[in-house]
Amino acid sequence: MSAVRKFPWRWVIGGLAVAVISLTILIPPPGIPSEKEEVETPGEPESGSDPDNAAVLITPDTIRVLVLNGTEIDGLAGRTQMELLRASTDSIAIIAPFDPSDTEFKPYEETILISQLPDLSAAKVIADVLGMSGEWIVWEVPADGRTLIVDIIICLGEDMNGSTYSGE
Repeated sequence: MSAVRKFPWRWVIGGLAVAVISLTILIPPPGIPSEKEEVETPGEPESGSDPDNAAVLITPDTIRVLVLNGTEIDGLAGRTQMELLRASTDSIAIIAPFDPSDTEFKPYEETILISQLPDLSAAKVIADVLGMSGEWIVWEVPADGRTLIVDIIICLGEDMNGSTYSGE
């Protein structure tokens, strides 16, 4: 009597499993750069590139702002905060987790944006909404790894006196 050999299904299934696992390890999923590709670190533009354009590439979808009034104009921070909230779009939401208040010292001559993020993209979005140039953006990134409550702190200055936010 001759022995009938059965098809080696166990070997086929085992081989397919090994092939799938190997491909998963060797080929990264879409959107994840491989080791050969260089990844641009936020806030560190490539050498020879325009730093203004490099930071814009990584714009967050939510920007948390704190608006502080550094002027003698009553209600300027509240009006500015409302305009920022209205400037939210489908792709970028601007939120304000705190009520606007006054700065500790007054008056500020110029408005300052303090970015607490490792790149300036969120601050540039806020500067564009306020009609400011990026030269008034300052970095203050906490080094101790604290969880941030806001991304951008806006200290309004006397230069906002003639803006649409002053109500005059």
